[in-house]
Amino acid sequence: MAELSKRMRAVADFVPAGHIAADIGCDHGFVSIFLLERGICPRVFAADVRTGPLMRAKEHIDREGLLSYITPILSDGLKNVPVGGADGAEVMIAAGMGGKLTIRILSDVPEKTGRLRCAVLQPQSEIALVRRWLSENRFVIAAETMVFEEGKYYPVLLACNVSHPENAALIQRARQRERLLEKRMEEAGFSEAERREAGEWLGCQLMAANSSVLSAFLQHTIEKDEGLLEKMPPCETEKGEGDGRIGKRRAELSDRIELARKVRGMMEA
Repeated sequence: MAELSKRMRAVADFVPAGHIAADIGCDHGFVSIFLLERGICPRVFAADVRTGPLMRAKEHIDREGLLSYITPILSDGLKNVPVGGADGAEVMIAAGMGGKLTIRILSDVPEKTGRLRCAVLQPQSEIALVRRWLSENRFVIAAETMVFEEGKYYPVLLACNVSHPENAALIQRARQRERLLEKRMEEAGFSEAERREAGEWLGCQLMAANSSVLSAFLQHTIEKDEGLLEKMPPCETEKGEGDGRIGKRRAELSDRIELARKVRGMMEA
């Protein structure tokens, strides 16, 4: 039985049961194996752009006797992966990569992305860019969680394609939670710009659920940014150099601290 880290278990738990999955950037293949062994997916395409990791994944899959159900594929994102139809992937998994790479994979073959039922994503960075891309490309974040592991916070999200008929109920419930959150934030005094920024940075579904891990992340962010501010030089220097850059960075940190405090206060009210 494949053993997963807390982060990767959260990813696997978001994969809807009964659908063929494409594990993009499969690395050792452990998520693919887990999905088969737990009966979550009938088949999985384990894809990686690098030959070395793909060969290791194939060895692990073979050792578990699952090569009839898990197909290793050398592929840059979804390019060589069958998507849609009776035998193609319906769910894409992309975990442990940067936000810009995640967006590139989703953007490279739009005809395939458009046939996906959903995507389970765990970006390591630039999560706001990923959320923005999804909202601009007919995907709705229907569920989201955050895990804390080895000193780091990891958001995991389930993005549903609005064009897929099986997603209607999930999307309706997600949008209802977003409307209720919007009302809470308005009543708490958030401006429209603050609501948008908080949604892209922190995730509407996490805020709506009053996630305790998100609350801890906000407190961590406040303390970290306050520490950075204390160590930064003042905006003005004797030579008058660097004022604009330092001032801009101090303002960014101060704004993030203020927004984090405001969101945390709303969640705990």
